[in-house]
Amino acid sequence: MILQLRAFLTVIEEGSLHRAATRLSLSHSALSRQMQALEHELGGQLLERSSTGVRPTAGGYALATKMAALLASYDSTMIEVRHLVRGETEQLRIGYLASAFGEYLAPALEKLRQVHPRTKLKLLDLFPGEQINALRRGEIDIALTQEIGDLLGRDFYARQLAVIESIVALPAGHPLALRKQAKIAELKSETFVTGTEDRVPGYRRRLSQICRSCGKFRPRLIDNSEDLSSKLAMVANEDAVALLPAYMRHQTAPGVVIIPVADAGATWRLFVVWQRGKTAGPLLTLLDSLLAEPSTAAQARNGDQLRSQPYGNVHARNRAEKSFHRSDLA
Repeated sequence: MILQLRAFLTVIEEGSLHRAATRLSLSHSALSRQMQALEHELGGQLLERSSTGVRPTAGGYALATKMAALLASYDSTMIEVRHLVRGETEQLRIGYLASAFGEYLAPALEKLRQVHPRTKLKLLDLFPGEQINALRRGEIDIALTQEIGDLLGRDFYARQLAVIESIVALPAGHPLALRKQAKIAELKSETFVTGTEDRVPGYRRRLSQICRSCGKFRPRLIDNSEDLSSKLAMVANEDAVALLPAYMRHQTAPGVVIIPVADAGATWRLFVVWQRGKTAGPLLTLLDSLLAEPSTAAQARNGDQLRSQPYGNVHARNRAEKSFHRSDLA
C-alpha cells in the first residue's frame, strides 16, 4: 500500500502515467496495475484518464492532499527509528536526580562534551519512578537513579555506580541536632518522612531494611509525594526526621539540621540505567566516564574534601561492577 500511495502521488505530480512510470523506473503496465489495485482497495475511481494524461478525481485529490503529509511523517519517523536502532543519534536524553548531579553526572558530562561536542543534551530532573517510566516510553536514553527494587535490570541495562552512606535530617531543636553523627537505633521513636511508591519506588522498603538491620525496629512512616524541599519542610514543621542518601547533604532548609549516620550498614545504591539495544557513541562515552574506576590521586582528593566537611566521610564509591566492558553495550 505504501508503494502504491507513493506511485499515486508521483502520477498526480507528473499528470501522466507514462512520465510517472519513467520517473519510477516502472513499465507503463505495472504502474497502471498499481493504480487499479489502489482504486479497488478504496472502492472508487481516483484518476480521470484522457488522451492528454490523467488528473485526480475529487476523491483522488482528497487522497493526494492527506497522503502527502502522512507519508512525510512516515518517512521522518522511519529515519528517526532507523538511527535509534543503529545507535546513531545527535541527541542524548538524560534523566537524573538533581541532588546527585554535581557529584556524579556533571564530571561525566564535561568529558562527553569534549569527545562529542556536537551532541545535543536534554537533561531532565526526574524522580526515580518518573525516570523508569520515561525509559519505558522511550523518552530518555539513560537514567541516573537510586536503587528502586526489582525494577532495575528487568527491562534495561543497569550498573551500580556507587554505594552511598546515610544522613539524617532533624528538626533544629532535636536532641541529636548538636551531635556530629547519629546511630539508627537512636531514631527508634521518630516518625520518618518518606516519598510515595510511585515517585520513589523501593525507598520505603530500603528505609525499613536499614531500621531493622541497624536499629532493630520498624519505623513509623509518613508519606510526602513532593520534592526534597517539601520533605525537609515537614521535618522542620511536623517534628519528623528523614533518612537520606548522603549525596543530598548539600540541601538546606530553615529549621533543619543534617548530620551523618554512623552505622556502616545504612547505605543506598546509586545506579546508571539505559535502554537495551545498540549503544551510540555519545552514550558509550558517558557510560565510560560514569563507570570508570577513579584514580588513586582522585580518590585521595575526594577523601580530603570529605574529611574537611562537617558531615565527615558521608559517601563511599563502590565500583562493584568492575566487569563492565564496552562489549557489554554492543
